[in-house]
Amino acid sequence: MRRPAVIATAVGLLVLVIQLAGPSSAPALTTVTSARTATIAAIAPVTGCGQLQAMDFTRLAAAPTEITSAATVTINGASYCEVKGEQAPELQFDLRLPVSTWTGRYIQEGCGGYCGAVSPGAPAVATNCPAVTGNELALATDNEGHVGASGFDALWAAADPAMRISYAYSSEHDLALAAKAIIAAYYGQGPSNSYFDGCSDGGREAMVEAERYPHDFNGILAGAPEIIASELNGEVQAWNILSNMDAQGHEILTAEKLPALHAAVMKACAGPQGYITDPRACDFSPASIQCPAGQDNDGCLTPAQVAVAVKLYQGPRDARGQSLYPGGEPYGAELAWTGWLIDPASDAAWPKDTIDYSAALGMLKYIAFATNPPASFTLTDWSFSLADYQRLTALNGLNDATDPDLSAFARAGGKLIIYHGWADSAISPFGTVQYYSAVVRDAGGFAASQAFSRLYMIPAQYHCLGGGTPQVTGDLLTPLMNWVEQGAAPAAQTFSVVNPATSLKTITVSPFDPDVTPPGSGLNSSYPWVGGFRTGTELWCTVDGMNVTCRRGE
Repeated sequence: MRRPAVIATAVGLLVLVIQLAGPSSAPALTTVTSARTATIAAIAPVTGCGQLQAMDFTRLAAAPTEITSAATVTINGASYCEVKGEQAPELQFDLRLPVSTWTGRYIQEGCGGYCGAVSPGAPAVATNCPAVTGNELALATDNEGHVGASGFDALWAAADPAMRISYAYSSEHDLALAAKAIIAAYYGQGPSNSYFDGCSDGGREAMVEAERYPHDFNGILAGAPEIIASELNGEVQAWNILSNMDAQGHEILTAEKLPALHAAVMKACAGPQGYITDPRACDFSPASIQCPAGQDNDGCLTPAQVAVAVKLYQGPRDARGQSLYPGGEPYGAELAWTGWLIDPASDAAWPKDTIDYSAALGMLKYIAFATNPPASFTLTDWSFSLADYQRLTALNGLNDATDPDLSAFARAGGKLIIYHGWADSAISPFGTVQYYSAVVRDAGGFAASQAFSRLYMIPAQYHCLGGGTPQVTGDLLTPLMNWVEQGAAPAAQTFSVVNPATSLKTITVSPFDPDVTPPGSGLNSSYPWVGGFRTGTELWCTVDGMNVTCRRGE
């Protein structure tokens, strides 16, 4: 496997360009001048599905595209023209075009983990959405510019720097350009409105679109966004594993102890409704369920296990107590730790069979640095120091999506809904709260931010609506479409409780003001992060073979 040439960083070889706002060829948003009616007439194709494969899309200036197949298939009881295609360096995509039920809307779905595979399907945030159940939407998704052996395989990043750039920021923009061109060829007109929906890494993709390409989509849904990507994978995931490893490499806190820990947290902090409204207000201490001296059973924690739990809630810190990420594991997420970071005591493969281990090793070994560490690098080689943090974040202008300036997206008329579960064990919700606080400040205050954005923090929800083991699910696509197409700004949203610990059937969540902080002094209450959210930090890169030149935008 070839090693990539050094990617120039912000120190030394980086070519800085003062003015850069992204490609000027991005199409303008469609202006909606009147409210859409409840029933929208279907738009018929003007060409046969099979004819698309014979058309030349390699001449798309910004995103040359090859159609590899185009055939009519039946999906969800309706006929679709399913188009599959490829773009350089290794992007593969699937575009599904309704044959007789299209209403002019295009939805692009993000991808989770480190992606590497095309996984088409209906938006997970659209439970009972009429546009989805009525097969009204053109749907597309891709593999984020590379083929991976699994969802958290990152070996591809050592093969070709162009794949790293595609993963970092360009794949979704390139697909949007190609999909809109193919849609126009098939129906004789492009989409009237375009939407992006993604969660986890797909949420990062969503925010990349809002920050870098504000004209690609009229509406964006960003769920549990992995926007602080380098630090999440390189610091948090590594911290979760190494904090729970003894000197012999064995697991300290095991899955058998999690039900007792979770029950204690809920007893201390859940309200009468049966869930934790905001973990920042919880003052639970893991020491409250420490085993009596000389005892150890599944109903209590040993002193060593108490120490692990404290570290998990606090998140990664350096020797001076400075947070290396703006969050840790939230109170209430304990039952979701299994598989992500913790296994049963009988699992001899721990930690290599956990998601956190794979995500951390992939970021630190193949993605984060301009020059990769030696092949012998293992997770135990990582040090939670300020110096290593600074090395890790040198290329944040590529991999992160933390620019709080969304003014270009707002001026274009774009609407953004961010959502995150308060019990998300995979991506700490506190980072999303802090990012949105920066968005609010940059917009000129909470009222101003509500003109184009919403944040919904959902109690009892794990990672992603409808993903993994959902506690709560619901439809956020319809409110977004109503906002874009009818000007109906979303208010409180009601979500269905699908895996209840109580008799509750629904949870109603209001738009979240990140600057209203509840009183609390628990482990989730303070994260003195050494980083921050700054505008104009994006790196825009060009690739020539194995050489990469990057410049910084404003």
